[in-house]
Amino acid sequence: MTFFQFHPNVRLRIAMSFLTNTLGNMVTPFMSIYFARTLGTTIAGTATTISIGLALISATIGGHYADRIGRKKMMLLGEGLATLAYTVMTFANSPLWHSAITTLMMTMLCSASWGLSKPAVEAMLIDVSGPDTRKAIYRISYWCNNLAISIAAIIGGYFFSDYLFELLLAASGMSLFSLIVTALLMKETMPEASKSFNAIVAKVSNRVTMLGRYAEVLRDRTFIVYLIASVLIVSVEMNMTGYIGVRLAQDIHHAPWLPGLTATIDGLPLVGFLRTENTLAVVLLSLFVGRLLKGNSDTRVMLVAMLANIIGYSYLVFGNQPVLLLLLMLLATIGELTYVPLKQTLLIQLIPDHARSSYMALYSMASRAALMISGVNMIIGGFLPPSVMALFILLTGLIGVAMLASVLPSLKEKKEEVRQVAI
Repeated sequence: MTFFQFHPNVRLRIAMSFLTNTLGNMVTPFMSIYFARTLGTTIAGTATTISIGLALISATIGGHYADRIGRKKMMLLGEGLATLAYTVMTFANSPLWHSAITTLMMTMLCSASWGLSKPAVEAMLIDVSGPDTRKAIYRISYWCNNLAISIAAIIGGYFFSDYLFELLLAASGMSLFSLIVTALLMKETMPEASKSFNAIVAKVSNRVTMLGRYAEVLRDRTFIVYLIASVLIVSVEMNMTGYIGVRLAQDIHHAPWLPGLTATIDGLPLVGFLRTENTLAVVLLSLFVGRLLKGNSDTRVMLVAMLANIIGYSYLVFGNQPVLLLLLMLLATIGELTYVPLKQTLLIQLIPDHARSSYMALYSMASRAALMISGVNMIIGGFLPPSVMALFILLTGLIGVAMLASVLPSLKEKKEEVRQVAI
């Protein structure tokens, strides 16, 4: 299935996400540097932690209300708040006014807006897609997001210091455009079954409480195991921006690309090479890998790809040979490209229609939780040698894979039940 065969909502969402992610990532990843320069590293670090917390809380709220009042309303609320935040940030960094504190507060509002709309977006994509189209949707969306990040990193790195006002102005305009497009062209997709379910519960209790809805999700053992496994697996990759990057910068000095060669490289430039390789490989290979996997939903392929990803990053934790580091990064990236669409497709089988946004709200926290684990690894790495850290991170990933493998029989049973009902 091609992009133009997707539901109109999906096409709109992918296109708008590409544009907003491109402009947003020209600014957001560099804000920690901005705050460190203007407010100090302590406040910058604290602000990052608070932003993650706000995103988690708002995702919990957004997931609940997307299942109660609809996907589109929560998307509009999130995009409206993002437009407001970017607009105020633009004025706070204009030639007429400069306020780092205001910019900090608006950055936090952006995180909250992301949490409010993200579960609704994820649920909407599930609403309008079938099992045979979801892999293609996630593959193309994944490719577009990485392309946006790669473009934004180049442009943002060049313009951020001297043209922050102009970048924020562009981001504000694009955010407003996305809000208008969502309001005028996006259609509500919440299933009638979900509306009926909420109506029935409402007659009994007047409203579906947020606590009750998330208690239902937390009682789903298979989903919780899947969620914890996802956190552990993704945390391995997250070490690239934490422990791995710091370790390479500290340990590698004038290392020859291959034994016997005179050409050498230091750790910090090597980190840049590895990140660039990862981004380019995702952009160039994702569609190719997708074609190879077309029609293939074999869970064994997914598990092997996860192992390749984990082994690749585990070598980066302790390895010092530049060419081998590049090769293992390529292995890790190919593994990532292979397992992500397959794993995302399995996720859909776990989620009941009436609580899609609530489930996706908790699942959206996986990457944030994985980021926190990678931060803890960086602290632990200050006391342990790289070889021990490599073993520790490898075991973290292997435990995640084992947990995921343990729930695959339950997933197969659910899939068979759905098939029998359809017949």
